[in-house]
Amino acid sequence: MVLPVAVVILALAATGGEMVMTDIGLTQAARAGAIAAAHDAAATPPDSIGVQTTDARTAANNEQGGVGSIQCSGAVPSGCVSVVDMKAGVAPLENRVVSLVQVRVWETIMPFVPIFGNVTIQAEATAPQ
Repeated sequence: MVLPVAVVILALAATGGEMVMTDIGLTQAARAGAIAAAHDAAATPPDSIGVQTTDARTAANNEQGGVGSIQCSGAVPSGCVSVVDMKAGVAPLENRVVSLVQVRVWETIMPFVPIFGNVTIQAEATAPQ
């Protein structure tokens, strides 16, 4: 009776660890994507949201290991990455001076304990334009 409980506890611990590591990796990927999108937004003339999103997606995937490294499912944008330009002085921006680019990245993981089903993790980063 003790062995099955120990196996479940170890599986839960491993799943928690995987979720934390995925969150850390996605945060780094979101930062890379935000920097790429902010670079595009600061260009003269500024690149479109579509170009910013493509470059952010490429940078985020490269940070995680290459094309297609980030996998997601469910109600998330195509390519698991979204980009929003936030202009200075517009609510809900706390910083009213600098325009920012916000990048969100999603990834779906399969836990070791199949009771929970797939878990989608989101990370977010902003960079000044």
